[in-house]
Amino acid sequence: MTITYRSVKASNLTAAEIDDNFHDLDDRIQAIEDNPPEPVNISNIIVVGTQMTIVLEDATEFGPFTLPQANFRPSVVSEIDANTDGTYDPVLGDANGYKRYSGSSDLTVMVPLNADVAFPVDTEITFRMAGSGAIIFETATAGPTLNGISGFLNQTSTQGATVTLKKVATNEWDIIGLLEEEA
Repeated sequence: MTITYRSVKASNLTAAEIDDNFHDLDDRIQAIEDNPPEPVNISNIIVVGTQMTIVLEDATEFGPFTLPQANFRPSVVSEIDANTDGTYDPVLGDANGYKRYSGSSDLTVMVPLNADVAFPVDTEITFRMAGSGAIIFETATAGPTLNGISGFLNQTSTQGATVTLKKVATNEWDIIGLLEEEA
């Protein structure tokens, strides 16, 4: 049986034609329920590096898809020399590291421009104020943008404070952590 369409017939359907349409559709649905089609199952999954391809039994392929992976954050702990001249210039070796400063005098960390030290975007450098000297985060006159917290200074607040610099764009860093409140 075939379905009768009002637009093809160019007039209203009769009650019998409407019933025939519903009966035809019901028969088709019942046939699918009684004899469901066999699915095309996955036959193989291929992973090369971070790329995954799914292959079905009929040789259809989906992908490659990039698999998510965790960023490796090495646990590199190092001390900043307490006898420094009062400034510290981060270097590429500091990327994703943990820096401790146990001095009693304030220390200024000069956050560099990308042209001077090309840290990759997503780099993090964590600083801990292990002594009584505050750690102050600054840039040169034409330095990168430092995104601190409104109402707070870009410096550690108290002994034990930990602050992370996170590079979010070519010349832009977010400052995250326990900062000193503005007076």
